[in-house]
Amino acid sequence: MVHRYLTHILLFLLAVSFIVPPLYADDVLLAESQPLPFSYSFGDKPLQAGSELLLSGHNKSRNQQLLIFRLDNTDSSNYYNRVNHEYSVPTGEFALTIPLTGLKTSASQPMPQPYSKMIIFSGDNSDNLSLNEARINTPEALPANTLALDFGQEKSPLFPGFQLITKNDPRIQGQMTTRFRRSGDALIQDGIKGIDHIAIPWANGDWKLSLWTQDQGEWEYLPHFLNRKIQVEQTELLNETRTIDQWVQQVYLAGANKEAGIDGDLWQLTGQRRSGLISKTITVNDGILNLSLEGDPAARYLSALVIEPVNGEFTNSTESKRRERFISRWPVKIPEYKTTDQLIMADISEQVMNNLSDRYLAAGGTLLNLTFEINSPVNDPYPVIAVAPPRSVNRNKLDVSTRFGHWRYERPEPNASSLIMDDSYLRSDMSAMTLSGKFPRRVHIQVNIPADTAPGQYHGSIQLFSNNQLITQDYQIEVMPVSLPGLDTAVGLYLEPAPYYQWFASLGKSEALATACDLSLLSTMGFSTLAPSLATPINDENIQTFTQQMKQLKHFGFTDPILAYAPLKRLLAQGDAQSAGLSLSKLNQAISDQKSDENLPDIYWSIFDEPSPNKFSSIEASAKLLHSDELGMKTAGHLNSPRQQDLASMADLKIINHGFGVTGEKIREMKKQAQVWLYNMPNPRLAAGAYLWKSGAQGYIQWHGRMPTADPFDPTDGREGDVIYLYPWQGSCPSTINIHRRLLDLHEAILDYRWLQWLQNLAGESDNDKAKKLLKEIQKKIPEDWLDAKTVSPQQLMEIRQSIMNLQILQSE
Repeated sequence: MVHRYLTHILLFLLAVSFIVPPLYADDVLLAESQPLPFSYSFGDKPLQAGSELLLSGHNKSRNQQLLIFRLDNTDSSNYYNRVNHEYSVPTGEFALTIPLTGLKTSASQPMPQPYSKMIIFSGDNSDNLSLNEARINTPEALPANTLALDFGQEKSPLFPGFQLITKNDPRIQGQMTTRFRRSGDALIQDGIKGIDHIAIPWANGDWKLSLWTQDQGEWEYLPHFLNRKIQVEQTELLNETRTIDQWVQQVYLAGANKEAGIDGDLWQLTGQRRSGLISKTITVNDGILNLSLEGDPAARYLSALVIEPVNGEFTNSTESKRRERFISRWPVKIPEYKTTDQLIMADISEQVMNNLSDRYLAAGGTLLNLTFEINSPVNDPYPVIAVAPPRSVNRNKLDVSTRFGHWRYERPEPNASSLIMDDSYLRSDMSAMTLSGKFPRRVHIQVNIPADTAPGQYHGSIQLFSNNQLITQDYQIEVMPVSLPGLDTAVGLYLEPAPYYQWFASLGKSEALATACDLSLLSTMGFSTLAPSLATPINDENIQTFTQQMKQLKHFGFTDPILAYAPLKRLLAQGDAQSAGLSLSKLNQAISDQKSDENLPDIYWSIFDEPSPNKFSSIEASAKLLHSDELGMKTAGHLNSPRQQDLASMADLKIINHGFGVTGEKIREMKKQAQVWLYNMPNPRLAAGAYLWKSGAQGYIQWHGRMPTADPFDPTDGREGDVIYLYPWQGSCPSTINIHRRLLDLHEAILDYRWLQWLQNLAGESDNDKAKKLLKEIQKKIPEDWLDAKTVSPQQLMEIRQSIMNLQILQSE
């Protein structure tokens, strides 16, 4: 996305339509409506810490638009040594607040003042965006008898009205470390951990003390202390003691239950929840406010502190400003929904039906995904829903798994700068389901049809009791006299256990069980490979663990080649190539000893993942190590750019995506020397199924099965959004695991592939002219070049599947 805008920016520099003369803080830059682009030239005077750019404008399109903020100084010469920020703005009127101090360049370096120029323009260079007002706001003077401290490092951004306090300040003591997080506003995105004591000279009397205490975390990491105590003078301000299970439930999974748009807005469910604000009245007796923090270093953490009169409003004003900035920074697209005046339950499943009946068609050895939508005129916190599994006339039963769609805020793509409200979080705890008059409730039923299921008709139903009204919805399934073959290609996920299994030693013993639960679900859904979490083979104990993990994969039916994504990288990071070679040799022998008895799957060792050119020499060394006569191991690498073409020869498994370029011709050429898989394509439902089949690639791997960025229910707390297919759980293995709806889409891709595989087998093993003709028709409908194929819709894929299933019906008559 970065390079897409370089041409636009150059054009704006050469032909910007409006240049504002130098102005300073509190001056209005723009006071009348003007289309973008907008440019402003600074003078030589640096801006005061905490200064902000306030923008208001109008988006006349029907969709959110991308607004880009660029800031240069005299040393700026390219994208990487200036500030480049992107903001999604909603349709209609919008307002943005952009910090102007404490900024970093695109190369993550501090941006020195004074600035030279600021440019604001639209992402697509259209005329949809206009500005109504632009002004630089300087922080107002603090109210009387008020102190506001923002904990951080020298170059940190400051929230308006706050002054910086660093770990070198004589008022604070402890073995301290500064933390700076990418998420959050200027107040909470940085802080200091390891604070033991704070002593601030202050007048005696009663005061309101406010502390912002939560570290936002980064990537998969979230601070996970169990004990914390904060004391002011002789008064206990906070005393928390949790067990590990309580921490998981009360902290890590804290955002799991409340619903977007129903239980609160984005600020209430996310921004406010994750601020860690504590505000209480305290008494100063000796002219010094003494604040003590106890617990491990992560527990002794502060982002900000305010002391003010008991009836002061500075903290409340700060929170109000934070809410405004948070809401404007993360615009939410809310789905349109027409309310109803009666209780309705409808079958909205998008599955193949028998043309002569209202029965869903399904083959043995598969799962059938059905969806029912409930619309209620009023709220009901305690509806009762009962799902009767499908039964045949002979009372044979098909097992079902039931989940409901929970509304939450999330990013539509990992790098999106806006949010959507979606019921994509599929929860299995049906007793927690409520009904709302604001939004529909969708119930997802997954019907398990084993390979040996007797063909015939099966009837099931859903009963809903709400507000003294009972309604029933029937559904019928026709099990066809055919069982689909398992995948003849590798399709799977990169999957690690929830990160907290690594954070607490006592939970480490449960990690293998948790993995088994995940593997059972994915195996049942038809996945055939994984990039699993594997032990780093650095010693005999880890080597034994590694072989046990491989046995576990084979036990659950994952017999296709396995991608060992992280072990080699970790092994090399902990020692030199020689010691890594010795460890791998021991592992090789251990796996060889097991293979004769266990028939373990082959392993491909990742040696690069979308690398930059400066990594090429070390990658080549890793390839030589693994390909040596002593080891004879297979290598793998991810390619997402044509510039990485030189690395292709080093990988026995080339894992490519659309950035590298995906065409049938390229795949055929690469397959002459190596295995070829696809990964992380923009439309996994198409890419992992019908397109994978057409392209001839030998596998598909999707990032990530479980990759939360810090808090798994905060969509804003990372550089990228959460990428989750399976949600974390605690305790014993649940009978039905909570998932993201995208896992069902990937499952549908597998079903597409298996039906195409069945058709190909039928056409190749018989003189069935109808099968051969249909096979050729379908091949024409799916282009082998991704750029042409990516427009194939889910509806078209279902039509293709229906044509195959109709052929099967004709075959069985």
